[in-house]
Amino acid sequence: MQAQLVPPAPAAATTPAARALLDGVRVGNPHMLLRGPAGTGKSALLTLVRERVPGPVIPGPVAVTEAQPGDAVIVDDAHLLSPSGLAALTELSARPDVTVVVASEPRPGNAGLRALTAALDGTVALGFLGARDVAARADLILGASLPTQLVAMIHRLSGGVPRCVDAALTALRDAPAAAAADRTVTTAIAACHSEVLGAMDPELLCALALATTGTGLDATELARVVGLPGDGGRDLLERARACGLLQQSDVLLASAAEPLRATLGAQRLTGLHLESLRVKRDLGSLDLPAARAYAAAGVTDPALAEYLCSQAVLAEARLATALYEEAVWAGADADALALRRAEAAGLSGDLDTAARLADGLLERAADTSPADLAAAVRIAAAVAAHQGMLVRSADLYEWLGPHRTGIDGPVAEIVLLATGRPEAAAAAGGGSALAPPTSSTAAETLLAQGLRQSFESSAPVALNSLTRAVSLSATAFRSRFLPDSAAALTALAAMHCGELARAQTLLVRATESDGDGVYRDRHRLLAAWVSMLRGDLEAATATVDTLSPALAPRDALFAAALRVGVARRTGDIGSLHQSWEGAGHVVAEHSVDLLSLLPLGELWLAAARLQETDRVAHLVEQARELLTRLGEPTLWGTPLHWYGVQAAILTETPSDLVPHAHALGVAAETSSYAAGLARAGRAWLRVLQGEPDAGEVEKAALELGVIGLPWDGARLAGEAALRVTDTATATALLQLARSLRPLPAAATSTTEREIGSTLTERESDVARLLVTGLTYRDIGSRLFISAKTVEHHVARIRRRLGAQSRAEMLSMLRAMGYGA
Repeated sequence: MQAQLVPPAPAAATTPAARALLDGVRVGNPHMLLRGPAGTGKSALLTLVRERVPGPVIPGPVAVTEAQPGDAVIVDDAHLLSPSGLAALTELSARPDVTVVVASEPRPGNAGLRALTAALDGTVALGFLGARDVAARADLILGASLPTQLVAMIHRLSGGVPRCVDAALTALRDAPAAAAADRTVTTAIAACHSEVLGAMDPELLCALALATTGTGLDATELARVVGLPGDGGRDLLERARACGLLQQSDVLLASAAEPLRATLGAQRLTGLHLESLRVKRDLGSLDLPAARAYAAAGVTDPALAEYLCSQAVLAEARLATALYEEAVWAGADADALALRRAEAAGLSGDLDTAARLADGLLERAADTSPADLAAAVRIAAAVAAHQGMLVRSADLYEWLGPHRTGIDGPVAEIVLLATGRPEAAAAAGGGSALAPPTSSTAAETLLAQGLRQSFESSAPVALNSLTRAVSLSATAFRSRFLPDSAAALTALAAMHCGELARAQTLLVRATESDGDGVYRDRHRLLAAWVSMLRGDLEAATATVDTLSPALAPRDALFAAALRVGVARRTGDIGSLHQSWEGAGHVVAEHSVDLLSLLPLGELWLAAARLQETDRVAHLVEQARELLTRLGEPTLWGTPLHWYGVQAAILTETPSDLVPHAHALGVAAETSSYAAGLARAGRAWLRVLQGEPDAGEVEKAALELGVIGLPWDGARLAGEAALRVTDTATATALLQLARSLRPLPAAATSTTEREIGSTLTERESDVARLLVTGLTYRDIGSRLFISAKTVEHHVARIRRRLGAQSRAEMLSMLRAMGYGA
């Protein structure tokens, strides 16, 4: 970089106000104040003023009678003048035949300086440079432009102080060509800071030391720490703010921290920090932001650590995690806080940290109290559950044993029941009798009771207990990191028995109060699942599309299965293929438990549709074994058997449908939801056997709509319409299907005949051949067009009809008379 031969003007001289002043001193007698923090170029601008005034220059205050007409009184550092000196300048400012130009740092509390300012004609305010100003300054000093990143670096390290900016740019100009620019800039700005700090008095250095904590500066606290009388604290605060090393928040520039440490010494700096903390405590001004700032600044103090811990107890999970970490910085015992840190990390969704801390406690089991050990197991089990490994959660509780579960007995019982270990669950559940009757323990006890009742009693009885558990958990003073939330478990139970409205209500409430907690994605996914079951595929897709791609494994399973389920319901085979392939990794990692039967069912149907059931056959078998170990609970087994019915439908294997239809028939004796599915299963069996009963289909389809499965009802009616031989019956079944699953508004405004009349002649030809079962190639051969052209015609026909699947399109075409 080539330097200019003529040094550039100081940055302070480039503003319009400064240029007007320099022009004014040549032709008149201006009375002006130059005001700005140290390092902003006041002295340099005064030098230019002295060079331009035509008359004699007087460098200091003089009596009003001593100045002669045409004299120029040019005074620097007016903030250092005595009251009498300021008064003399104020009096002199009344003379129009004398030039008065005064430079000063800001001193709002100096009455004499305020009076002088009022007496002068105006003020030239000098301040810090912005990034664009730094770039322009580089052009002047270097004669070349700097890269944007280097300009940003200079601006950040210098704080925009012209003194530091010029130091950095001059160093770049004079540096060897091979020198690293960033190192040159860093060194130059640090040297500039060191030079300035070296000239400061001890009191100002103390003030800057307190500014390194990031807590801001207060006049009263400064006076107490430094030992100043009267208004000494206010004056010191004004000096610190005007020294050019503080940001607007009264925090020291980061680039000045090390030079200050070197100037003061590390021991003296630490002592000032501790004294500042003591003063804040004595004055009652220590708040959470200040405490966090002290910890971040490296202050270690037992009282500070204790304060941060006490605040963490009251904070939401993400903040609590940070506060416990900062308490360790402040000197708290990391091992003693491990349990609380693990709990907070888990609740905030930081599963890796929660697992690491919990595992550390488990490794020290011999030295850990029984209560802490049980809590560590609960946290480790919760992490495993969120990672989709509820079986590991159960293993942890079996290792702990029922005699050590303590107040976490209900949690252990839930985990063990959900993994098909009823005997171990019964033993674990008896360990919570001595638990304090808090909202949390009462909620967990009710949750375990409700899960037991879902195996032994009717669905309404179980849902009553589970719903009450949700209400109690919402009032708990302190959240605990659990394998699942009460809302999620209850919503899943409700979905398994067709209580979709209840599930939706629970999940909406839970989502509204979730914040950024660990259960937020789970609750939103389950709400999307309810939307999918109800046939609102757009809402389900919209929800899953807004979720983070970095989901916990359990949530990733539900998200993948939901995408598969939506794709299957839309009849888009390409999207189904894509969603199925995207779900491959979760299928490979999945271990079956009671709370993951719904996604397993959707994956099973996708595999059946794509003829890849071998990829999920082992999981389906594990699910059946799980239900067998639990005594074939009607509530939890019914949906899986319904998925089995649908899998047999997709593969067109009536023999595979029979056992599931039989299981539904048995469940129907105690469950109205299972009864509806059983009737639908029988109707489907007759459809597959080629003997559809229109009356039976209509009744079953309507009932599916009533119990919350309108899409399934529409599909049954649509498929039956495709297989009946009577056109009038097919039309009636198609209308039923459309009433259960409404088409877009544009499509529902017309009848099938009206839609049919909009088909072109060529589309009608394609439609007639399509319903006979011919392939695109065969149709093309008959119509003397390519198979690709046939595909385009079929796509347009489907759009005209508003059909959501190929099967529905064929049903509609038959109902319109094509193929009759």
